[in-house]
Amino acid sequence: MDEIKYVPLTKFQIEPTLDDKFWEEKIKRSIQECDSVSTLKEIATLLARIATQRQGVIRGLVQDMFIFNNVAVESDGLANPEIKP
Repeated sequence: MDEIKYVPLTKFQIEPTLDDKFWEEKIKRSIQECDSVSTLKEIATLLARIATQRQGVIRGLVQDMFIFNNVAVESDGLANPEIKP
């Protein structure tokens, strides 16, 4: 059996696309211009949902990479960021 090769997630090209960067700027501006707490909560909830979905996709792709190529991403590269009060 092949030996498992552990690599950092940064080894892969995971930079945001130009479309992603424009979307990020649009969201930032919406947040900065928003005066409604309830609207900000809706935006935060949406962003949390998107982040969770993307994290699941990343984990699934990493699992497939391991199954098909014996390449594993270091576990700290897949951890969710800590929220500090």
